[in-house]
Amino acid sequence: MNKLYTGDSAEVLKKLESNSANISITSPPYKTGDGFSYGLMKNVFDQLFRIQKPDSLFFLNFGHLAEEKLRPFKVASLACDSGYKLNDTFVWVKNHFRPIQGDKRVNNLTEFVFLLFKGQMPKLNRLSIGVPYVDSSNAKRFNGGHNLRCRGNVWEIPYQTINNKSEKLHNDRFPVQLPEFCIKLSDIPKGSLVLEPFLGSGSTCLAAKNLGMEYIGIDKEQHWLDVSSERLSD
Repeated sequence: MNKLYTGDSAEVLKKLESNSANISITSPPYKTGDGFSYGLMKNVFDQLFRIQKPDSLFFLNFGHLAEEKLRPFKVASLACDSGYKLNDTFVWVKNHFRPIQGDKRVNNLTEFVFLLFKGQMPKLNRLSIGVPYVDSSNAKRFNGGHNLRCRGNVWEIPYQTINNKSEKLHNDRFPVQLPEFCIKLSDIPKGSLVLEPFLGSGSTCLAAKNLGMEYIGIDKEQHWLDVSSERLSD
């Protein structure tokens, strides 16, 4: 528990015990130049499904590709081929994007988060990431006066503002709040094991630590383990 491992994710995962992880949260490499392949995805998903406990959740974040717009959905389908079932597709709305030049595409402001599950779909704690009603009078009509409603499947989560290039960390990072939303929504108890097979700069493990969970993170590059270790120790 609370360990980071260097190596090929699929190979490291083979060493972990079956039915031991409460949840998996990851954002795998989605560009071919960063190491993406459908074979890698399938091998990792097979192992994640084996390692996760029955009736547990897997949150899979995946970005857009101009040259292959179907790739996110093909990858989610591969997860289903490994045994997972798809519950929902969240749209993460970002406050930061790379402007697109030209007149054949529009700026990309979103990424996908696929909510998958193993076994039976567990109950979600929807109000753990709830938002106030736009009209507060609805709280009394629909929720017994409790001014909080389900956030839905569109998540507006901004990046933290950075003041210099050294603070950027990983090019394809996601904010810590994103995996925190996933953990809170899953309603797993404190001390549960959060598994992250593509560690990157360690946001998932940091979210797990912030919320009192155990974690295991894996990455093939020692550099990212060093970055993650520093963030976790701060």
